[in-house]
Amino acid sequence: MDTKKNNLLAQIRFAYKKPIVLGEYSPKVSKPMEQWIDRFIDEEVGQYSLANIAHVFSDHERAIKLLLLYLEEQGAIEESGVELEEKKRLQAMLTG
Repeated sequence: MDTKKNNLLAQIRFAYKKPIVLGEYSPKVSKPMEQWIDRFIDEEVGQYSLANIAHVFSDHERAIKLLLLYLEEQGAIEESGVELEEKKRLQAMLTG
């Protein structure tokens, strides 16, 4: 993986984990959250191109929706609140 992509993924990972690092969640909640964020970045986001990742994650709302969709697909949450059309649009943006 190239350096620019690694740097971008690190920035995204930090942005997702910032509330955890700042202590906004209890330790009981924060550890599983960190693990899910790492899995999301490593297994899902990392497979796409640098340009697609940069475009999609340039918008905070899209980034949160993608994480919620991932958590829903993995069974970690029951309902992401993201509509089917929005889900398709976000996935199309990532895949290019």
